[in-house]
Amino acid sequence: MGPLDRGVLHLLDADRTLLRSLPNPLTPQEQARIRDARPAGPPPTPATQPLRVERRVSSRGVLVIAGQKIHVGIGHAGRTLTVEDADTTFRVHDGDQFLTEVPQRAVRSNLI
Repeated sequence: MGPLDRGVLHLLDADRTLLRSLPNPLTPQEQARIRDARPAGPPPTPATQPLRVERRVSSRGVLVIAGQKIHVGIGHAGRTLTVEDADTTFRVHDGDQFLTEVPQRAVRSNLI
């Protein structure tokens, strides 16, 4: 039985906002030994704002998000930029300055 056959593990914040979903790493035997387990509550609420992550730009001016390379220019090499996940695009910001918006090409399960 592979990890994907065991279901999905959802990581939530205190307000039950979905932060990340991962394959469940626990075997059925390990799940049975969890103390004070209780049934799941209502489904998690999706995030209301776009997901934002930070990525460091390589020495060649490229950052990678969800397996996709985004060229932002060698002038940004070594800097940490913010990438915002829109519905079908990635938006790249350097602080408050908008740099670029590129279409999402990779199928991704998680950005983090």
